[in-house]
Amino acid sequence: MSLSFRLFCPGLFLFVLLAASTALAGASLTAVPAKENASPAASSVQTKAPAPASSAKTAPAAPAAPASQANLAKWKPLLARLRADGFDSAQVNALFSRPEAVFNENAMGDKLTTLYMRKFGSKLAREIQGELMRLGYYPGPADGRMGRMAKWSVKAYKEAVGLPVNTSISLELLDRLRQDATHVPDGFAFPEFTTEQVYELVMRPERLAEGERFYRENREALRRVRETYGVPEDVAAGLVTVETRAGNFLGGESALVNLASMALAGDYGQVADVFSYEAPSASQTAWLKAKAAEKGDWAYKELKALLEYAARIGRDPLTMPGSIYGAIGVCQFMPTNAVRYTVDGDGDGKADLFNVADALQSMGNFLTVIGWDGNMTEAKMRKVLRRYNQSDVYVNTILAVAAHLRRTVANGGS
Repeated sequence: MSLSFRLFCPGLFLFVLLAASTALAGASLTAVPAKENASPAASSVQTKAPAPASSAKTAPAAPAAPASQANLAKWKPLLARLRADGFDSAQVNALFSRPEAVFNENAMGDKLTTLYMRKFGSKLAREIQGELMRLGYYPGPADGRMGRMAKWSVKAYKEAVGLPVNTSISLELLDRLRQDATHVPDGFAFPEFTTEQVYELVMRPERLAEGERFYRENREALRRVRETYGVPEDVAAGLVTVETRAGNFLGGESALVNLASMALAGDYGQVADVFSYEAPSASQTAWLKAKAAEKGDWAYKELKALLEYAARIGRDPLTMPGSIYGAIGVCQFMPTNAVRYTVDGDGDGKADLFNVADALQSMGNFLTVIGWDGNMTEAKMRKVLRRYNQSDVYVNTILAVAAHLRRTVANGGS
């Protein structure tokens, strides 16, 4: 695969461990009690009561097509784990044999590369930084970590040579740099970074316009969030603008596929090829294996919660869009948060994170759980928002968007 690092990933939230096992009804999955000889992991999960025997029966499945058989073979360890935790074998097989249920190494690959770069520095990043220094686009150091100046330098180089302007790095970019002998033009200068770092993409006029439109169209729902939970309209709308482009982009991939892929990739061998260029040492490989197992267990709990939540709101779990790490809905909740903190905001009897009224009420509820109250200084706001997503840049951007909304639409402006 082409190795690349994604450097803009809002939407990685504080998660809460699932307290009950998952159950799906109808066309979805149905959990049944784990057997006495189930694995220790299975025995610790609290399963819901099974459906009556007459309704729990499933018709024999039709023979699977070759592609479906290949899917099932890939997912075999995960399916065994789900069955051990009480899921019906025929139903999980039916779900994971569907053609869209294809293993995706990118979710775990991106997570591990981010953690690896933070701890050890990346060979690819280090070599790209060295080439940018050679051409005069980067002042150093070549430490293998993509900090603010390194990201700026990547963007400056890409803009100069006519590449799409973003902060991603790849082997293709490294090859391009190695072939380039053109130094920076006269007058090239590095920025001093006197302001707080924000997601520049979110602060573009067209993105801010999406936030303004969301605010205008949902004034009443935003007002109810403020009255119920004390979260100002501009902050709530700012968060949604950062998370999902004000509800316009809920994710380009299946949340279930990404979480299932991460759970399966708790076995590092499933994604080891992602690090072929990095060539980690024996000790680094051991660290990667331990991290993969840790994140795989986390993803498995999120996967079970997603199945439970999909059943609760009556959605096909495989077609629910989400982020690369499985966050879902207008406000991008992790599924374990979805099963615990969602609120019915429009009185239709279900708390659907893909519904704006429900999503906003759920967001307000979750913010109060993690510390929001009626007396919020900016320092306290920052602390709470950082628990929603553990990134200072993320928090800076929400507050910057909120300030923009106060200036433009908060007081009834059009």
